[in-house]
Amino acid sequence: MRPRVALSEDRGETLLELVIAIMILGVCVVGIGSGIALSVKVSGIHRDQSTAGAFLHNYGEALQGASAYAKCTSSSTPNYVSNLALVPPSGFQTPTASVNYWDSSTSAFGTSINCPAAGDPGLQKVTLTLTSSDGFVTESLVVVIRDSS
Repeated sequence: MRPRVALSEDRGETLLELVIAIMILGVCVVGIGSGIALSVKVSGIHRDQSTAGAFLHNYGEALQGASAYAKCTSSSTPNYVSNLALVPPSGFQTPTASVNYWDSSTSAFGTSINCPAAGDPGLQKVTLTLTSSDGFVTESLVVVIRDSS
């Protein structure tokens, strides 16, 4: 009979080595999963920004039409949102429009959104704002319109 030779190379892995390997793989999987989830979220936000921007540009073009100018009176400010009756895209709140009027004494748009005491000067700066329902996206567009009459 031959004597048995001890095989020192056939020891296998220890429990500690297996635990460390599993921990390293777990950290990698969590990192990759988080990266994918973040990219999906950012992609959705970017899509909403593009949708809001396109809607506001269409809205702005409609405002610049010849019949879209609305004169203010001392008792009311033009409501460009209800005047045009544009329906916001799905997932967005109703757009808002704030109006600033030209102040000829300072040669600039005034900070007040109330109709000037002297009457409508015929030049308005309309700031259109559209916000997503989840609040992650807020887009604004400034349009200057003037009275063509």
